[in-house]
Amino acid sequence: MTRQSVISEYERQRLKNIKENREMLLALNLVADQPSAKRKIQVAKKDKKDSRGDEQSDGDWEEGPARGKLQQPSRRSKRLRGESAEPVTKVEERVVETGDISEFLTPADTYFDKDTISKAIRVSGHFAGWVEPQAMARLDIQGNAERAWETEGGGKFSFKDPLGIGKPLSKRVVPSGQSMAKFVASKLLKKNPNAYFYRHTEPGVEQWTGDWTDEEKRIFLDVAERFGCGDKWGLFSTYIPHRVGYQCSNYYRQYVIPNGWIIDDNYRLDSTGHAIYVGKHKR
Repeated sequence: MTRQSVISEYERQRLKNIKENREMLLALNLVADQPSAKRKIQVAKKDKKDSRGDEQSDGDWEEGPARGKLQQPSRRSKRLRGESAEPVTKVEERVVETGDISEFLTPADTYFDKDTISKAIRVSGHFAGWVEPQAMARLDIQGNAERAWETEGGGKFSFKDPLGIGKPLSKRVVPSGQSMAKFVASKLLKKNPNAYFYRHTEPGVEQWTGDWTDEEKRIFLDVAERFGCGDKWGLFSTYIPHRVGYQCSNYYRQYVIPNGWIIDDNYRLDSTGHAIYVGKHKR
């Protein structure tokens, strides 16, 4: 019985892969055409005998298969070609110094056509409303931010003490698998509704994910036209059931601004149509 007749399917596939890989390397001129060609290779010193039981000393030589000549890169930088690089413009210098990239971006009034601009809602980048009235009544939330904060215990807000309890919040109180931000927000339904609704829907209301419906788009634009938009997304989201504040913020940047439905001078558009925030507040 020949070896070919008893070779396993695995071995047959392995040999096929080796053959195909070698053909590919030959096509790329990365190996010699004749596998029997020899070259000298130096063998590193071994502390133990090899499988044949022979001791090899440092500097021994043995025959090995030759390698093909490596192909040199065809592209070279201007510096390597001895050419001068393109000079840095004054605009680029200002970007390096200030970090302001707005000069490379396009205002909405220039980016969009006249018809889109004429139909767009213009906002200042601020939401001037409060919690949606019916939700405010259902949840017994006070009528403005100051009263809500003071009625629910007051205290001085800080990022280390977002609950206003007079001491930093320990990470040990956060349930496993939940972020600190979401845990803190869950405690602020009545005291700081904007923080709560940025990450949570109204208690008992399912949060939707995925594409927005036409009805949700209509409500979004109606609320923006009435109260403005661009900040306080938690409060803004109380008008749109099943959505939370960060979803409204993302929808604004990824769809509303790039489509020209709302013009907010705090944003400009890059060459691909993405909305880039250029306002005073860092995002």
